[in-house]
Amino acid sequence: MDTLTRPAIAFVNPSVGFSDRRKSKPIGLAYIMAYLEKAGFPSSGFDFGDSEDDAVELAALYGLDRFDVVGFSVYNESFRAAVAMAEWIRSRRPQCLIVLGGPHATAVHEHILRRHPCVDVVVRREGEEAMLELVSCLDDRAKLTAIRGTTWRAPSSGSGSGSGSDGDGGGLLVNEDRDFVPDLDQIPFPDAEFVSHSGYPDLTYYDEVQGRLKAALTICSSRSCPYDCSFCGVLTIGRKYRSREAERVVAELLHFRERHGVDYEHVYFSDANFFVSPTRALEVAEALYKADPQVTFSFGTRVNQILKAADVLPRLKERGLRFIELGIESASEPVLERLAKHVKPEVNVAAVRLLKRLGIEISLDFIMLDPATTLADIRANMEFLRETGFYDYVPHDHLYSALVLYEGTPIRDFYARRFGVVFDPDELPSPFTLFEVPEVQRFSDTLRAFRKQWQGRIDGALAQGELALASIGDDGLSPGRASHARLQLDVVSLRHAPNLLTERLLADAEAGFPLLDAGGLEALLPRLGHDRVPLHDLIERTGAVAREAGFAQAPGAVGPHGRD
Repeated sequence: MDTLTRPAIAFVNPSVGFSDRRKSKPIGLAYIMAYLEKAGFPSSGFDFGDSEDDAVELAALYGLDRFDVVGFSVYNESFRAAVAMAEWIRSRRPQCLIVLGGPHATAVHEHILRRHPCVDVVVRREGEEAMLELVSCLDDRAKLTAIRGTTWRAPSSGSGSGSGSDGDGGGLLVNEDRDFVPDLDQIPFPDAEFVSHSGYPDLTYYDEVQGRLKAALTICSSRSCPYDCSFCGVLTIGRKYRSREAERVVAELLHFRERHGVDYEHVYFSDANFFVSPTRALEVAEALYKADPQVTFSFGTRVNQILKAADVLPRLKERGLRFIELGIESASEPVLERLAKHVKPEVNVAAVRLLKRLGIEISLDFIMLDPATTLADIRANMEFLRETGFYDYVPHDHLYSALVLYEGTPIRDFYARRFGVVFDPDELPSPFTLFEVPEVQRFSDTLRAFRKQWQGRIDGALAQGELALASIGDDGLSPGRASHARLQLDVVSLRHAPNLLTERLLADAEAGFPLLDAGGLEALLPRLGHDRVPLHDLIERTGAVAREAGFAQAPGAVGPHGRD
């Protein structure tokens, strides 16, 4: 295809709805865009990931109907928004080729094409090679519909060159799976720009060891994970684990330092499981340290891998490891079995204690509730959080988390069979409406009410109080050291407040909800601080002391917490 007639290509990350967490660029789309760019097919990127605006209005505002090819990366949460945009584009530009990819599209590719005529093709699993073939042969229908790793709606004539079909008269061309990209180091760095509706705040990390704020960069150094947790969306893409060479990881860091003019000194590894090979993890750490000893890093992994590679962790810490995002999920053995974690609760405890002993911080991945949760399961979780020192852990999101039944995961099929239902493939059932035990349902409803009414205020007061403590020193407040000590105690009390409320609510649930029935949520709120004041008074007092120290309002610490 001549350069002058190359197609206008767009890639879109549709909205998953409101999020109060910082968003980064959609790295999967960025890799595809960079891969196409290297082959001579530039594209435009649009990231609406956390927008609450109407999908069609966004499509019109950003002119998505001006492209020849529009590819959407979709998850369960963003599927409806993607279809709305696709339908609008189809009505405005019928000849546009509309492509869906990503975990959700891979899991239900045949259903999508049967139900949604606005979609032309689904690219399954990884997208780089299939998308390059697709944009390279747009004018050759025979080649186009035979691309491995794609699913098409068959032409009405019944012709087509797919290697298989669904076999039930559905008229689909389901081509054979494409092999995974064997060498990730051959894929260009994800150097792609997106028009973002909400923008990207600067990514930073506060290094308490070095006592300073660092510019941070997200890097994906491997793909997939060899484990089979029943709830994990990685399973829809495939479990074939592949990793990049340490030198390429360092080269990516240096590339983006130069590209952005930012001295990135912390790396957030976004791998599904960075620690599959401890030897390789250490190689990456050594290479980063050799390139710049000031660089620190963090990653996510499983508890059993932490224990198996305990001898490597001290060396990783010496080379800049600051924290590990640890997939604990639950302290209940029945829940861990449902989640196919293949570990016992005591393994969770051992991994946490090991990391704490080594002085490596933990970022907590936790699922407080799933549809079959019992009050005993919740009690095990709360005892684990208390005994392992997570009462001081913020944010408090783990207290409110519930299992999400993503399409294509075994746990979704498990609950479909258990409930005797068929979940609509287009829908992601609310995790807060599926509880089997009535007491758990009421527990969850009440806890969510607390979150909505109080968590945002707690977060704001905590942010103000901690900023004040970090800035004023032991005797910096005008009333003297006693006031500083009281502020310290109040901040600790605010950190504990959601945990204490959850424990009081759980005890009330175990007793049949006498307090909740008699006085509602207010009857369960704990009294806190050195003088055991009501939660409202503690929040107000912390804010007043922080304002005295010059901190009137912490950025973003306003309003109710979440939109659930």
